[in-house]
Amino acid sequence: MFSQFTLQDLGSLGEFVGALGVVISLIYLAQQMRQNTTSVRAASFNSMTENSLRLLEYAIRDGDFAGFLHRAESNPSTLSPNEMVRWNAYMTAVYRHFGNLVYQYRVGALDRQMWQSYRDTLKQHLSTPSWRAWFEENQAMFSSSLVDLVDRIASELEAEERT
Repeated sequence: MFSQFTLQDLGSLGEFVGALGVVISLIYLAQQMRQNTTSVRAASFNSMTENSLRLLEYAIRDGDFAGFLHRAESNPSTLSPNEMVRWNAYMTAVYRHFGNLVYQYRVGALDRQMWQSYRDTLKQHLSTPSWRAWFEENQAMFSSSLVDLVDRIASELEAEERT
């Protein structure tokens, strides 16, 4: 039976088996990449949620901080120099968080539904004049994507105020 096959036939069979192996390997690799992408997205989302909770935790656990935050949001000009440092640090952390969320959404790690809820949260914060003023004074520290988003939200808020 084997004597009927030429070396050329065996070479062709080898090429076919090799090509089949490549196709099977590519299918397996694509499946693994899909699973890894899902895992990376889930880990990324978990990290974003943990960061959101860490930012909220200050006001939840510390009544003094909650009072400070209320005063800072109401009228930052009443803050002491030490409190201004605290306000600036807090606002920097919050806006860095939102900048990360903008990036995560842009690269596809955050789905549209979750992005919309975070965007709505940012819009709610920006409806407080002190939040908007702070960002306008410090926008050079943040990505152009976040600056553009804040500008769009500010325009939405202004349009809503006119109606």
